[in-house]
Amino acid sequence: METQAKFIALALCLTIAASPLAHAQNPDAPLPVPGDRAMSMRGQDRDQRRPDGPGRKYGKPGAGRDGREFGQGPGRNHHSGGLTSLTTVSGTVGQLLGNDDAILDGFTLNTGSGQATTVKFPPHLGEQVQKAVKAGSTVSVSGFTDKTPTGESLFRMNSLTIGKTTVLDAPPVRPVTPPAPPEVTTVTGKIADYRLDRGGRVNALVLDNKTVVSIPAHVAYQLTDLAKKGNTITVQGYPKQIRAGQIQLEKVNVIRASVLTINGQQYLVR
Repeated sequence: METQAKFIALALCLTIAASPLAHAQNPDAPLPVPGDRAMSMRGQDRDQRRPDGPGRKYGKPGAGRDGREFGQGPGRNHHSGGLTSLTTVSGTVGQLLGNDDAILDGFTLNTGSGQATTVKFPPHLGEQVQKAVKAGSTVSVSGFTDKTPTGESLFRMNSLTIGKTTVLDAPPVRPVTPPAPPEVTTVTGKIADYRLDRGGRVNALVLDNKTVVSIPAHVAYQLTDLAKKGNTITVQGYPKQIRAGQIQLEKVNVIRASVLTINGQQYLVR
């Protein structure tokens, strides 16, 4: 019995002596703690990064969720139309110009070199431009040259300067109180003329009471044999609203047609 007790004590001493020796071979390794689950994963973590680890968050630039490259530098993550060089032209203002609904959106500029330049700007700037210039005014216009689908050359205004006044191509200001929706109206008259767009297609009927009935070009084509000059037509539709900042060069009653009545037959405009 005494011999067995001595043997157990000797084995215990050898075990205690061997533990520091084994740890000395890897002095940086922490002593194992029973129940410490994280310790059993450290060896794996050194070689294998978790999906949400630094390799995922701080890796090289790559494609994002929407397929765009997350690069460095301004504008890398934005879709844009590219850079456009601005130039400045100077001259005297000729005639004020309006769009199909007579809303001011441009003017001619006599630069002294051949044909006058057509300057265009967004309609919501019409009120500012009309207050700043008049026929014969000397102005400087910053912008760029553009072409319409029909090949017409235009100068798109970015800013206009006359004396100490500058008109910038700024976005329209949203009204504090939204305008009330237009109410449906009905007019009857005889077709006096047709209005053509810049492509030469009919886009409106002009009645003898000066009402302009706006219709899509494909609808005008269908009305070739129905809506002839002199025919009486009844139009149901919505009057065009003049928005904030817009100026109508001449008083024109423009109606967006929704229903046409010709020779007693109603037609839905779509």
